[in-house]
Amino acid sequence: MKKNKKFQVKSLFWPALFVGALLVASLATNFTVFRGYLNQDLIPTMPTPAAPIQLSAGAAAAGNAPSMRDGVNRILALVQPAVVRVTKPGPGGEGQPTGGVAYLTPSGGPSESTGSGVIVDDRGYVLTTFQTVGKATLVKVTLAGDAGRQVLADVIGVDTKTDLALLKIRSQKTFPAVPLGNSDSLGVGDIVFAVGNPFGFAGTVTMGIVSSDSRKINIGGVRYPDLIQTDAAVNEGNDGGPLVNLRGEVVGINMASVMPDHRYSGIGFAVPINDAGALLSGQAR
Repeated sequence: MKKNKKFQVKSLFWPALFVGALLVASLATNFTVFRGYLNQDLIPTMPTPAAPIQLSAGAAAAGNAPSMRDGVNRILALVQPAVVRVTKPGPGGEGQPTGGVAYLTPSGGPSESTGSGVIVDDRGYVLTTFQTVGKATLVKVTLAGDAGRQVLADVIGVDTKTDLALLKIRSQKTFPAVPLGNSDSLGVGDIVFAVGNPFGFAGTVTMGIVSSDSRKINIGGVRYPDLIQTDAAVNEGNDGGPLVNLRGEVVGINMASVMPDHRYSGIGFAVPINDAGALLSGQAR
């Protein structure tokens, strides 16, 4: 009888041990899964921070692209010295009705009207709008920096079809100039900067995007088939100032905005710089 009892104990020991091992393994597995569930659902994993935005400026060396902020600062440091104030003698414009698309030309004034321009050649050639100079043959140009020094400039060409005008500063000095870009390469969503002298605030910079690269607009009876539309703020006094891309190139000349009864619109228009080809080559009338 004693031998049978020992046999029964031994025969039960190994199955019990095996079942116990399975139970321990099962508990360990379930705990691991449960802990993973907690980590996944109750303690979400934070996404890896994105790398800082990099801007490949035209002047940046390969592999040494500046940050977005540094790149924009460098671009504007090159552009702003070439943006000038253009003052036309005589009374200002007759004013324009509000509520629609209008030129940025200042409304009537007692003696003179002002706009902006950009030096596009270091010999002193300035691109602006026809609305800024009108029928004048001689205008005053206020240079950026240099204590606001004023110089005289001759109106050497106008193109009423594109609302552009070309000036030549009366000086043998060299001036800071901005290169011309290719407006045909612009696409909707491209970042642009409008630089000018709105309401007399010299060197004002606003930033936006290209909202349309070929907007058809009728202004004062003149049909413009392919204006650049932007949400960069352009106001009275921005007329003739440059629209600049991220490479620091002039891609447009600001000339009009929507004026809905003195309310903010965020809709401005610029002449594509490629439309200045005839004027710059002396073929415009």
